[in-house]
Amino acid sequence: MPGTGRVAMIQAFANTPGASPGADQLGTQEEAAAWLRTAGLLPAEARLSNSEHAALLRLRESMRDVLAAHTAGREDVSAAARLTRALADGRLVLTVDPASAVQLASAARASYPNLVAVVAIAVAGSAASGAWLRFKSCSAANCGQAFYDDSGSAAARHCSAHAGD
Repeated sequence: MPGTGRVAMIQAFANTPGASPGADQLGTQEEAAAWLRTAGLLPAEARLSNSEHAALLRLRESMRDVLAAHTAGREDVSAAARLTRALADGRLVLTVDPASAVQLASAARASYPNLVAVVAIAVAGSAASGAWLRFKSCSAANCGQAFYDDSGSAAARHCSAHAGD
């Protein structure tokens, strides 16, 4: 699987709603901060404001909408625009080191924009490796879990729990 670490991080983030009602790992500011710290996306001393928490949820839902479009094999202009707006909070810049190595980085100093930058860089890396379009959400009823489609045809529509559906 190309970019396994990137895909795993994106998948974990996209799957934070949980499989059952009330299982949302980002449901409250405190739950979101705890999950982000565990994932290594938020420093121990950092907190999320109300507006940052709302923006985090918009980021996740727009990502899930784009993954659903991948599964359906269609473009979703609205979801793509929402994800683009949400990822803009990462304030990405291109850096060049003395050896001329080029990479994306966050120009932000605050914790929230930095965590969005990590997600944006992961999305960009997965797109560059060809993994982004194979990243989907399960179309089984009441599932929606994000998964990486490693099928030869890239036509999978279900996560491993529903592969026989």
